[in-house]
Amino acid sequence: MPAILFLLPALVAQAPLAPATLDQLQDLLEAIPEAVVDGKTANLKALLAKARTGWDKAKPELRKTIPEAEATFIDRQLKAMEKMSPREKAAGAIGISSTLSRFQPRSPKQDLQAADRTAMLAWCSVDAGLWQQIPRVAEAFKPVLDQDKGRHPLAVASAGEALQRFQTAITKKQAPAAKKALKELLALVDVLEKP
Repeated sequence: MPAILFLLPALVAQAPLAPATLDQLQDLLEAIPEAVVDGKTANLKALLAKARTGWDKAKPELRKTIPEAEATFIDRQLKAMEKMSPREKAAGAIGISSTLSRFQPRSPKQDLQAADRTAMLAWCSVDAGLWQQIPRVAEAFKPVLDQDKGRHPLAVASAGEALQRFQTAITKKQAPAAKKALKELLALVDVLEKP
């Protein structure tokens, strides 16, 4: 066999892609619960595949930062998510995102992501009827609203109203009202991210 055939794979191999950053990986993970909240569960298989590819690309660089136990957890969780229900996939992605967030410096952007994750996890809990397991959404939004410093006064006021409606709905165990308030809060996170 000619030697050129052995060299051919090396010649056509593409240059490796730059490893994904934690922020890029967080965006890939966030898309999974967003799809569930928005009722776009048909997209979950593709979104999970993108998150897994993003993790695989980022892993070599992130191993310098993330301990082996957490990396193993993420590997196992991504694999297990393939067989989970949509709501479980959403919760799994939120769990991975929360794990990764521990290795990101505290910042207003991280506070926004934490509020976003908490609202999505609360939506999943309400959707499952797990009223006792609903995370503390108001506590997650407090630093975000406190840090706004008047840049988004309407969004801050709207978030306060949505938080009140959410708390009332939780007290009365009214799932549609609670989920509606959480969707409003998730939309407001997008507004609050803007400069």
